[in-house]
Amino acid sequence: MIQGVVAEYLRDEGFDVVVANNGADGLRLARQAAPDLAVVDVFMPVMDGREMLVALKRDPRLSRMPIIILSAAADLPSLARQFEVRATLTKPFDLNVLGAIVEQTLAHPN
Repeated sequence: MIQGVVAEYLRDEGFDVVVANNGADGLRLARQAAPDLAVVDVFMPVMDGREMLVALKRDPRLSRMPIIILSAAADLPSLARQFEVRATLTKPFDLNVLGAIVEQTLAHPN
């Protein structure tokens, strides 16, 4: 799956990565770990990315966490504005571009 490729790439680049198999697990893990950023797909089982983003924005501890949306969804610019995400990448994407966005986001989180 693409999440495994992304996680392996980011780990190889020196980042600590936690992987969730669906949106509900992603939300639970975010609440437990309070990560520095989240890479979210719009199309996920159990809880889709839109639902997860709403829940993240409603959580006072996570509402300002930088988010990168990685998806094939057609409405990425609209989602970026609606949820104030840091960046969007349309599938297929270049892993090096994702890595650069993650680095930049972590260097300038606000």
